[in-house]
Amino acid sequence: MLNRRNRRGGFLRTFRRSRVIAAVALLTTMGSAAVQAEAAPPQNPDWQSYVLGPATAQVLPADVETRGSVTNPNTLVTGQGSATTLTTAAGGAPASVLLDFGKNVAGTPYIDVTARTGSPTLSLATAEARQYIRTPASTTVSAAASSGATQVTVASTANLEVGNTITFGTGTTAQARTITAFDTSTRRVTVTPALTRSLTTQTRAVGAPGAPSSDESRGLAGVGGIDTLRPTGTGRTSGSYHGGFRFVLLTLTSPGSVSLSAAGVTFQGVRATAADYKGWFMSSDDQLNRMWYSGAYTLQLNLKPAGLNGLADKRIYDGAKRDRSIWTGDLLVQGPTAISTLGDAGADYVKSSLNVLLAAQRSDGAIPGSPDFSKGSNPAGSPLFYSNNYSGYGARAAIDYYRYTGDRNYITSVLSDLRAELAYNDRFLTANRLVASNDRDYWQASQSGEVTKYSIDYYILLKEMAWLERQVGSASNATANDAKAESIKQAVNTRLWSTQLGAYGQSSAKPNVLVEDANALALQYGFVPADRRTSVLNALKTLWTSYGAIMGPGLVDPTGHTIEPFGNGMETAGRFAVGDATGAFDLMRRTWGPMVDRSNPLYTGAFWEFKNSNGGVNRATASLAHGWAASPTVQLTEQVLGVTPVNPGYATWSIKPHTGNLEWAQGSVPTSAGDIAVQWQSDSSAFTLHAGTPTGTSGTIAVPVTAQATVTVNGRTVCTAGSCDAYQGTIADGYAQLTVPGGTYDITVSRG
Repeated sequence: MLNRRNRRGGFLRTFRRSRVIAAVALLTTMGSAAVQAEAAPPQNPDWQSYVLGPATAQVLPADVETRGSVTNPNTLVTGQGSATTLTTAAGGAPASVLLDFGKNVAGTPYIDVTARTGSPTLSLATAEARQYIRTPASTTVSAAASSGATQVTVASTANLEVGNTITFGTGTTAQARTITAFDTSTRRVTVTPALTRSLTTQTRAVGAPGAPSSDESRGLAGVGGIDTLRPTGTGRTSGSYHGGFRFVLLTLTSPGSVSLSAAGVTFQGVRATAADYKGWFMSSDDQLNRMWYSGAYTLQLNLKPAGLNGLADKRIYDGAKRDRSIWTGDLLVQGPTAISTLGDAGADYVKSSLNVLLAAQRSDGAIPGSPDFSKGSNPAGSPLFYSNNYSGYGARAAIDYYRYTGDRNYITSVLSDLRAELAYNDRFLTANRLVASNDRDYWQASQSGEVTKYSIDYYILLKEMAWLERQVGSASNATANDAKAESIKQAVNTRLWSTQLGAYGQSSAKPNVLVEDANALALQYGFVPADRRTSVLNALKTLWTSYGAIMGPGLVDPTGHTIEPFGNGMETAGRFAVGDATGAFDLMRRTWGPMVDRSNPLYTGAFWEFKNSNGGVNRATASLAHGWAASPTVQLTEQVLGVTPVNPGYATWSIKPHTGNLEWAQGSVPTSAGDIAVQWQSDSSAFTLHAGTPTGTSGTIAVPVTAQATVTVNGRTVCTAGSCDAYQGTIADGYAQLTVPGGTYDITVSRG
């Protein structure tokens, strides 16, 4: 498992000492320009200011809005001043306050009552998106009404509220009126002013903004929905647990008044403050920094602590508010995010979730897409064998856990389960060495024929299992898995490449239909020959919009969304893998940039499940804190800071930063042997890197070079004029790679 000691202070002290050493070396070898570059990063980076977790367990709203009769509403924000009083008159507009917490929170909303009249009843609705906190009424006129009438009978009074607007008809004949009263038994609505045109039956009637609603789905999550609060005296009254929300709408639905000294949320979940972070990241780009910490916060909102919701174990759920289930596809992103940000605490959640997952494995080897999806009244849920492809994701998530933690005892205990899953996936391999399965994937629609993505996914699983077998299993199994994987790669390149697209087609059934995910994975996992990479990159770019890349014309999600952060994360990873950091950053900004923009109406501090072509979401149940979208956190750590595990638990590691147009980046990654600390900076004349790595480990450090570059390590020149004479150094693909034991390294590249 990972080192629980917090070594950030040690890193910063080492970093400051090394900066002095490096500055002297740079003055000697490179002149004043290098000193200017060396001074660019902050000596004491304030990464803590990006942390999104609430500072205290009692969370107050950041803003408040009112409707109806409400006095002193700002008391609910400041926690000081005269009590906020809501008053609802009989037949009048219900008094309400909309509490905005500024970002997603999780837990139990509460009110502190100081006084009341009558027997107040309040509804408490929560939502991630403000646009779904009220549901407009949609009905029709059920009895004709004459011009001059002030009462109209409608088919339904659902979601009507006194004080709201109701519009009869459409276009130039529409009549907007204010609701002054309505009777649910007769369905008669009283409006003002009187009608100026008569209405016929079946005339459309729309009431807006509508009555309080919730974007949570209790049927899936077993939590959520609207609470009814009936305070019987002074003191605290609490609602039920809600997994993820930014807004609380509190409405006094009965005549009378209620005075409140406070309204807020008792946070229940993993409330990670800066002290809880075992890894961190910071760069010269504020937007990328915000992405890293938003991904980390997304993960935290998805963590279910032991004991919550009646479940003894820890679990990583896919989303904060909706499914609240473990999903294998999400774990591929969530597992590395949990471990690289929270260290051992995150690893415990991954292991516990894997235990729930593998406990539901079928006798034929299939791992469920979700082991606990259909909850209803049972918070433990039941297995959902969602897709064959997701089944393989489950095995990969377990292998990832071992790669990052080095937990050998655990991985050997489940090795036979993973072998059974591999055998299950093998049954879908055709004689052409491709995978054919009329199966769903993350876009929720099935594909036919020999499918490019499914074939590449199985290749990945085979390679992962080969790596695992060499670590803890059978060398002959590893060799066989590698051979099968290579035959799949050859078949994909031979049979599924489309000269018409200049990229890989969707499947043998749709050979000339472009899809994002398959081509992105082909780049990431080395399928694409060097002479075809530019073609694939350009083809993928045709799918880009201002809000991210669409999945592709061949992948139509039946629920209507088109842009999947899960798939876009595959593409950014693919672009990094082939050296297109500029393209990766561009797509990150399009996809995740709007999500970290606090002025965006859908901002939650977390990442969203999907987007539509216009950058929004198309249904109330859209998850706006969704685990599979957190890939920027992992990729900024592994591709920009450059730190990745090679052998289990970072016993061997790789440091290879992709700088793009960034000026500097720095951060720390927790491992079982101690933290790996990296800081680099770059300008037109020089690149410098400081790395502090644990003793007893080893790895490679790769730094970007030009043909005439000179590379020095701890003041000693080791590479010049395209060759190296120390650290088993090699130069290829624009990088000088050095093999080193654990220790502290200050590396300078003079670009010549």
